[in-house]
Amino acid sequence: MKILLVDDEKTEREGIRYLIGRFQFPLLVEEAHNGKAAFEYIQKNNDIDILLTDVKMPYMDGLELAKRVNDFNSNVVIIIFSAYGEFDYARRACEASAVNYLLKPIEVDEFKTVMERVIDICRKRKRQQDQREYLRNSDKKLWLHRLINSKDSMEEIVDILKGQHGINLENKYIRFVSVETRDNYFEKNEEDFERILRGNLEQNYETINLYPNLSYIMIYSSSNINDEKTESEIRKLYIGLTENKTEKFSIIVGTKFYGVKHFGDKLRELDEAIKDTFSYFCGIIYISRTNFKDIGSVEEQLQIKESVMRSIDDRNMEAVKKQLFVYLKRLEEEKSSSAFYVKYLMLDIVKAIFQAYETYNEAIIWQAANDIMQSNDLKSMEGILEKIIDEMSEKNADLLPDVSQSVSEIKRVIKNEYMNDIGLEQIADRVCLTPAYVSFIFKKETGSNLVKYLTDYRMQKAKELLEKSNRKIVDICRLCGYQNQSYFNKLFKNYYGITPKQYREQ
Repeated sequence: MKILLVDDEKTEREGIRYLIGRFQFPLLVEEAHNGKAAFEYIQKNNDIDILLTDVKMPYMDGLELAKRVNDFNSNVVIIIFSAYGEFDYARRACEASAVNYLLKPIEVDEFKTVMERVIDICRKRKRQQDQREYLRNSDKKLWLHRLINSKDSMEEIVDILKGQHGINLENKYIRFVSVETRDNYFEKNEEDFERILRGNLEQNYETINLYPNLSYIMIYSSSNINDEKTESEIRKLYIGLTENKTEKFSIIVGTKFYGVKHFGDKLRELDEAIKDTFSYFCGIIYISRTNFKDIGSVEEQLQIKESVMRSIDDRNMEAVKKQLFVYLKRLEEEKSSSAFYVKYLMLDIVKAIFQAYETYNEAIIWQAANDIMQSNDLKSMEGILEKIIDEMSEKNADLLPDVSQSVSEIKRVIKNEYMNDIGLEQIADRVCLTPAYVSFIFKKETGSNLVKYLTDYRMQKAKELLEKSNRKIVDICRLCGYQNQSYFNKLFKNYYGITPKQYREQ
């Protein structure tokens, strides 16, 4: 906490500073030599917790200073100290919200008692302030969540966000950005994620954590959102998220729009993009560039290769084909890529396909390599790759595990282990498949995102436990697989509109 000492006598200030140090009070000390200077300091630095001021001073006395400070910031705890003959001043000062006063010369024991009481008041106020801020922030997150998911009136939600939380979305340019991970990153790292956002996004934004592995960022501005500025900030955000971390991030940048009337269309657009890329993409995608007019950087090409290789490992040939054809289409429109580089890249990919399907016939491999190297244009290369992929898929279809059986096994794992700290990686390990393939087949078979299915199942179990048992909420939180009760409470409220405690009371 910070205390401001105000006295026109330097020796008085030094004496009080000495006592603060002697008793090791947790205070940072600032000084002012008169009331006028003190008030100017407080106006410029709104971080003073305690004001300890003398009464009689030039320019502005302590009583006037106390009144002005109380009007300016009523959270500042004020102490007046004065000579015995100025007792009436001190009493009047108490009416001006000074919580206490000290007589000169200061008695050491009295000083210690008063300061301990004042510091305790400051701590209680800070706790209350933190609690109010926590509740306000939780309410804001709830309404932002409803903005994305609720069937309530969009205008009503926008009005509430504006009136209660100062988030004005009327007549604004808006852009949605999704950040997705394979594991439940946002459940365990919400504060870290917010810190990285603050350090890299300069534009006005709000975050909406939809699931433990998916969060939306809503960027909004009164003026047109600058594309170059957004691209620069998103690139820095991606670096900040992935630097020195093993977690994989997929960021999809939506197209900007004007006015909340387009919310639904733009959210559906982003959702479709997430479905198209989920389980095999790590990096940044701009929906506005789906016509792929630019080839991108070497780093981006390496990301595409890495993404294709992951799909090959999962034997997800439809994803491989889609990724390669999108990449070749981009190269065709750009007309500036090295033919040799592209051919050798395709050779690496074909080699990986043969290895994944345990095809070691030298004649087949040689013929494929020769066809690729002899191709004169990207269109013919596309035909060669399509033929190879289709042949491998058809020849080895019997090697793929039964999808329905695998999905049933995944559901069984969730049913039996939802109370443990499991996510996509752990579930995939239980059924002996790769995480990307598990995501792919689960979505294909059920139409549902795996992490969403797990979260829905846990929330349903939480509701049942609240209804049918007397267990403490903190125990129910852990029984449903969550170690962070605060996160569990917010997630439950996002689902059902009320906290677990309120649900049980109802």
